[in-house]
Amino acid sequence: MKSRLFVLLLAVPTTNALAQSLAIFPDEYVAVAEGPFNSPNYPLAYGLSRVQVLYDRTDIAITNGSSITKLGFRQDATLTTMDAGRTLQLEVRMGYSNNTPASMVTNFDNNYAAPPTTVFGPATFVLPNLRDSNNPLPNGRFFLTLTTPFVYAPAPGQNLVVEYRIFGTSSGNAAFNYRLDRADYYSPRTYGPAGCPHSGGGTPNMTLAGTRPGLAFSASVNAAPTSAPGAIALVTGYGMVTPYPLTGLLGTSPACTGQVDIALAGVFSMSSNTSGNSTWSFTIPNNPTLADFVISAQTAWLDFFSPGGVVVSNGGQVLTGAAPRTAIVAASGNPTVVITGTKSNNYCPVAFFEHQ
Repeated sequence: MKSRLFVLLLAVPTTNALAQSLAIFPDEYVAVAEGPFNSPNYPLAYGLSRVQVLYDRTDIAITNGSSITKLGFRQDATLTTMDAGRTLQLEVRMGYSNNTPASMVTNFDNNYAAPPTTVFGPATFVLPNLRDSNNPLPNGRFFLTLTTPFVYAPAPGQNLVVEYRIFGTSSGNAAFNYRLDRADYYSPRTYGPAGCPHSGGGTPNMTLAGTRPGLAFSASVNAAPTSAPGAIALVTGYGMVTPYPLTGLLGTSPACTGQVDIALAGVFSMSSNTSGNSTWSFTIPNNPTLADFVISAQTAWLDFFSPGGVVVSNGGQVLTGAAPRTAIVAASGNPTVVITGTKSNNYCPVAFFEHQ
């Protein structure tokens, strides 16, 4: 996966002089400062409970054979209200699964390929306050140090499982709000230079929406000629090109440049309304292979009073994202008794794995 290039490495002095590194899940979230959602209860604030998280290895940038020494999370930074921490009687287990997030089952034990390893507890763990202005968290994060480091060495096709078993809380064993940052798909967009002005004085400006398989690719244009016919040139699998002049090709103003490879483009009709706005879209098939896929586009508009009778917008490209490759199974109740839980697909509090 392309996002494996994004790995956050932090050198941390240790007593054994081994360098510590920090991997974030999903791994493309090294480039995302925030959310956009939050997880109010999972995995640490569901009260007396058993919460199991399956992480697809595709999004874990940890070298095989590394030892995971800490697990971490970050607070939801879009909120301003403080969430008070609680004291937990906590056990953490780690292991591997032959299941994927899609095939993860609701029976906790059946998700393990082999018996898991207890890496913490059962022991007391004190959750810090989130968004506490009097005692802010470093970088908004907190960590749980494992009493038994976990060697990350999945067999081919296996994925990582982390299970949080909470035997008691200082909230009377009830669930409480502890809003952690939660990931969604990451879909960066890039734009070329401005388009060229039309006879009405405006310059068509195109913006693209972030997207992923199963959602729409959407291009919106404002400041185009009003009530005018137009077209969008769409190139799939390739990004924008170095701007090239359209004067010789169409007789346009020198300010008009092509910014996509027209030889590879599909061309589709558009029209603007009386305000010079327009939107064009199509639904991307819900196929995971279409994640991390570049789509580039540029629009053109008829304007009889401009050179060549045509003006163009800026170009743009979008990288399709992927729904978080993870799933959670959770159930309230005594962890030694609970057998099955409720599954939440693609549900992912942003997680950190410190390793060496």
